[in-house]
Amino acid sequence: MSSPGTCYSDRDPSSPYLDQPVIPKLKMSKDPAPMSKYKPRGVIKYFPFENVDDATRREVHRFRVTPFGRIQESCAHIPYNSGKKDFFEKTGRESFEVFKYEFKNPGDDNDYTVMWDYNIGLVRMTPFFKCCKYSKTMPAKMLGLNPGLKDITHSITGGAIAAQGYWMPYECAKA
Repeated sequence: MSSPGTCYSDRDPSSPYLDQPVIPKLKMSKDPAPMSKYKPRGVIKYFPFENVDDATRREVHRFRVTPFGRIQESCAHIPYNSGKKDFFEKTGRESFEVFKYEFKNPGDDNDYTVMWDYNIGLVRMTPFFKCCKYSKTMPAKMLGLNPGLKDITHSITGGAIAAQGYWMPYECAKA
């Protein structure tokens, strides 16, 4: 049986391509594919804040936040499995359930991806340091200068590259 777009009888039998699949296999990279839309898992305790006044909306536009107005549709499940078991011990979790959005600094075309776990309220801080052009060591220095903050901030290494970095409680990230 052939599909509407393909008629096997129309093919040249001497063609070297007959033994190859019509649709090539997708190559998987070590990095996760761009996060696709799917339904959130569990209880959403930390919703996107998109009900803003006009002045804030202008700033959102200036920083080219996308998909503003539909951030809740941009969610992902990011598994995290590491030799460090303290993340599971502290959170009871082996994955992140995240909402995400991207922004760009005015005059800069680099995308910075903001993610937060909508179940437990951990916010990935990496994009905020990167957009200010801080070195990779600056987040650790900042944590060292704020007593108690290091104890409640998770350093995620290994696993999905998108999830690597420091994740701190929403209330701290908001301050």
